[in-house]
Amino acid sequence: MLLLVLPIGIWSVTGSYFVLMDLGFIRGDHIKVQDIKHIDPSQIHYPMAAVYERFPKAQAIALTSVTDTLYYRIKLSDKSILVNADSGELLPSITEKQARMIASNYQHHGSLAVEAKLISATLYTDIAPAELAPRYLPVWRMDFNDSAATSLYLSATTGELVTRRHDYWRLFDLFWKWHIMDYDEGEAIDNLLLLTTALISIVAVLAGFVLLWQRRRKYLR
Repeated sequence: MLLLVLPIGIWSVTGSYFVLMDLGFIRGDHIKVQDIKHIDPSQIHYPMAAVYERFPKAQAIALTSVTDTLYYRIKLSDKSILVNADSGELLPSITEKQARMIASNYQHHGSLAVEAKLISATLYTDIAPAELAPRYLPVWRMDFNDSAATSLYLSATTGELVTRRHDYWRLFDLFWKWHIMDYDEGEAIDNLLLLTTALISIVAVLAGFVLLWQRRRKYLR
């Protein structure tokens, strides 16, 4: 039981965090743009038919606004691209200036605190940070100085918000690693260390019941 004090203590603390924190808040559901911009069809001069002819293998095509400019967002099998809805030009990538303008929408029109300021913009193209899945590359990481140190990850090809992180989420991820005892990736819930510790804990609890039964007369006096 002395050997199990540490893992059981960690399970109790981390499990309490999971229960007490709102999962929607942890996932950053509160970080979103609240206003909806309506698209004016008169601004479209590059016809949809031309888009279909140009990209016949497109899986999905949608109109979107990026920094007040209309684009066709085209989803291909391996990536998504933007085509200007006025000129038909392909947007090579989202620039830092555009990424900052997109991020500012979450500050001024979304649910981020207005007093929060964008303090850095970092482009990741080859190696993703530990908290981001590599499939989202390339991305812009936009860091704010709010109380939760919020980071927005914007696609460098479409400007879409692919995910977000804040310190409460990062703490959740750390606690999850400790809780399932997978100290590498934090994903293998069936790892040998967790299984062994759980089995020993069950044996220890059953042994405690046996000892309680053996001493029942002493306790009942």
